[in-house]
Amino acid sequence: MDDVYSVSELVAELRDWLAEAFADVWVEGEVGGLTRSRAGHLYLSLKGADAQLDAVLFRGSARQLPLEPEDGLVVRAHGRVDLYAPRGRLQLIVDELRPRGEGALRLAFERLRVALEAEGLFDASRKRPLPLVPRRIGVVTSVRGAALHDFLRALGQRWPAADVLVCDASVQGESAWREVVRALHLLDARDDVDVLVLTRGGGSLEDLWTFNREELVRAIVELQKPVVSAIGHEVDMVLTDLAADARAPTPTAAAALVAPDAAALRARIGELDGRLQRAARGRLERSRERVTGLQRGLVHPAQRLAAGRARCEQLAGRLRAALDRAAERRRGGLASLAGRLDALSPLAVLGRGYALARREADGALLRDGRQVKPDDMVSVRLARGGLRARVTGTTEEP
Repeated sequence: MDDVYSVSELVAELRDWLAEAFADVWVEGEVGGLTRSRAGHLYLSLKGADAQLDAVLFRGSARQLPLEPEDGLVVRAHGRVDLYAPRGRLQLIVDELRPRGEGALRLAFERLRVALEAEGLFDASRKRPLPLVPRRIGVVTSVRGAALHDFLRALGQRWPAADVLVCDASVQGESAWREVVRALHLLDARDDVDVLVLTRGGGSLEDLWTFNREELVRAIVELQKPVVSAIGHEVDMVLTDLAADARAPTPTAAAALVAPDAAALRARIGELDGRLQRAARGRLERSRERVTGLQRGLVHPAQRLAAGRARCEQLAGRLRAALDRAAERRRGGLASLAGRLDALSPLAVLGRGYALARREADGALLRDGRQVKPDDMVSVRLARGGLRARVTGTTEEP
C-alpha cells in the first residue's frame, strides 16, 4: 500500500516546497476583495483571466505602499508563496505592491507627490546652493548607459579641468532604488566631493519609476551635499527632480549646472581685467592732475621765509611804536601824579613860610602848645634847613 499522508503532513510538505520554490516571485493581477484589518494588515485577491490568488500585506509592508490600492487596479505584487495551514489556503505574502499601467502609475505618482510636498520635502527654503566651481563632481548612474557619456562629453567641453567620480548603480528595476541610495550615501560621505549628480536617460514612466520611490526621495533630502537630478528627457518629471537641489532636463544640461563654462569665464575675466586697467589708468591720471594743481600752489621755502621776515619786521616796527606811545602816556601820567603829590606834600607848605616842629624827646609832631613845657627841647623843620630850640614858655589861642 502506498504511503498515506496525514493532512498536516501533506500541508507541511507542500508549504515547505512552496516556500523554497516560490520564495521570491512577482505576480501580476487585478486587485479585488480589498479589506484592511484593525491591526493595519491589507487582505486582497489577485485576479487573472481564469484564476485568482489570495494575498496579504502585513502592516509594515502596507505602510510603505506608494499609493492606497483599490479594487480593479492592476498591480504587480512581490513576495513569497505560502500555504495557510489552518484553512489549507494558498496565499501570497506581499512585501511590495506596484501599480501597472500608465494611468495607475500616474495616479500613484500624483498621490505620493502630494503627500511628500505636504511634508515640505520639496520646499525651496531647504534647497542647498550649488558650488560655483566644484573640486570634484560625484555622479550616480549606470556606467553602461548613454547618460554618463552625454554628461562627460558636455562637461569636458565646458570645464576640461573637472574631476569626476562615478559610482555605478542600476537605474531601472525593482531593486534599483536601493543601489542608487547606497551610491549617493557613498559619495556624500567623501570630503573631496562637492556636488552630486543623479542621472539616466529617458524612458517610460515605468522605466523611470526607480526615481519616484519614496525611499530615494527621502535619502536625497537627508544628504549633506547638494544634488542635481537629471533623469530622462526634458518632458520627463520624477520625484527626485522635485526633491533635488536643482533639476536638469537632460544629462547634458546637468553639466551646465554643476560646472562653469571655461570660455565664458575667460571672456568675463578678460572683460573685468580691462575694466580694472581702465579704472587704474583713470585714477592715476586724476592723481597726476591733482599733484600738478598742488605744485602750482606751492611756494619756495626761501620765498616763504622772506615774506615771513618782512612780516616780522613790520610787526616789530608796529610793536616799537606802540611801546613808545604807551611809555609816553605813562610818563605823562606820572608827571601829573607827581604834581598832585607835590601839591599835597608838607614840604611844599614849608616853602610858603610854614614850619614843622617836633618834640625831641619822642619825635612827636607838635600841633598844640600844651604838648610841651618850658625847658623841653624841640626841633623845627624849615623850608631849608632847621633849628633846635628850648621852650621858654607857651601861649594859648585867645
